[in-house]
Amino acid sequence: MDMQQSMDFRWRQAIEAGELGVWDLRPELETVHHSPQWKQRLGFPAPHGADSTHFWRCRVHPDDLEMMLAAMRAHARGAQPGYEATFRLRSNGSGYRVMHSRGRAIERSAEGRVQRMVGTMIDLTGRPATPAGGLPDGPRGLMDGLPLTLPFHLLLSAELSDAGQPDAQRAPIAVERRRVLGMVEDLLHAAVAQLDGLRQR
Repeated sequence: MDMQQSMDFRWRQAIEAGELGVWDLRPELETVHHSPQWKQRLGFPAPHGADSTHFWRCRVHPDDLEMMLAAMRAHARGAQPGYEATFRLRSNGSGYRVMHSRGRAIERSAEGRVQRMVGTMIDLTGRPATPAGGLPDGPRGLMDGLPLTLPFHLLLSAELSDAGQPDAQRAPIAVERRRVLGMVEDLLHAAVAQLDGLRQR
């Protein structure tokens, strides 16, 4: 296994274990899709479904929300090359957890407005997550009618190489996967390096 394959294996393994969360934000639709293992780890309902951005914003600690949104807006208007923020996020069962998130706009409109942003999230909290039931579903939003059919976590999935899929379905997905990875692979590598550092503590 070469170095690139090894790195791909490591971030895929971290996503599947729920150690590394990946997200796919569509700002104009006010919709975000998180990797299901990440949502399950934090105790959130409907792990495979998309959520409204409000569903997540209201779980950011009130003292951290404006800083997090300011970092996202700075990147959206082009003042920063990427989005990066550390903030507290209320889980379902483990209270507030300290998160570090990175992201990048990968699609903009002709006017320069961000249409799609993808990124990673790592839990920096020193205690284990203990998911619990009972969190109300709340407004979740839909990702229907989008030009790109798969959210980020599915583009990264090993299942896309499944030989059982017809070539007509696999080819466009492979092209889209390469396109998106080409824009954000450095974010995944940075997240894996950060996880490695946390594991060595």
